[in-house]
Amino acid sequence: MIRFQPIISSHHNEWFKSAMRLHQVSERRDRCQFLIEGTHLVEEAIATGWPLESICFETAWAEQNKLLLDRLIADPQRRGVLLQPVTTDILRRLSTTSSRSPVVGVAIHPANDESEITPISLALAVESLQDPGNLGSMIRIAAAANVSQVYLSRDSVSPTNPKVLRSTAGQWFRSPPIVTDLPSFLKQQAASSVQILAACAEGESFWKSDLTRPTLFLLGNEGNGLGSEIRTLATGKISIPMATGVESLNVSIVAALLLYEAQRQRKTLRERDE
Repeated sequence: MIRFQPIISSHHNEWFKSAMRLHQVSERRDRCQFLIEGTHLVEEAIATGWPLESICFETAWAEQNKLLLDRLIADPQRRGVLLQPVTTDILRRLSTTSSRSPVVGVAIHPANDESEITPISLALAVESLQDPGNLGSMIRIAAAANVSQVYLSRDSVSPTNPKVLRSTAGQWFRSPPIVTDLPSFLKQQAASSVQILAACAEGESFWKSDLTRPTLFLLGNEGNGLGSEIRTLATGKISIPMATGVESLNVSIVAALLLYEAQRQRKTLRERDE
């Protein structure tokens, strides 16, 4: 049975202090836990079966979302989840936005098991991505394009950054990004006959590239692009034609154009073979 606790109002409460420490990226990484804020993200975590440690909420939110809580209580796999009523002030302190959320969850993030990386049909790999909004957009785009995965170098923005989670509109839970040793990962994929296409200005136009075979698009940092070491691990280069005087596009826009062009080519090939 799911545990219920008395309402928390004190800043000295141990559960509250533990949850507050999850604002720090090092704490999230060490504990393999992170905060999810707002009804939509909590609903998506529950809908996808994502493991939760606890959910804290205002009593008014619990009344408005009784069916959601009833579903939690009825799920035998959720017996260890703590349902924790808290005061408005506690929620305001837990929230990372100026407008507090009426509910905040503590989710469990299993450590990456790189030995279980699945074969790639179409995916993204990004080096040194820094903007959480860009990462969130890329995760959402990948999900919309029915793409298997987004891989991140270890010096990229934390995938559990609150802005990343909000920017995905809940799609994070369906395909969370994988943080990896990018050079080793790229060598492994190249050995598996995956074409690794570095997005850069001197690459072949994406309209001319064959994207029907297993493909990993390699994108770089927002300001500096791909580093020289990573670029040498690509098996090819790809570009998006732009009008004279336009130097670059936002990295998430590049991801969207490349992924959808690949899916267009694959759809055309399937229809031709039918």
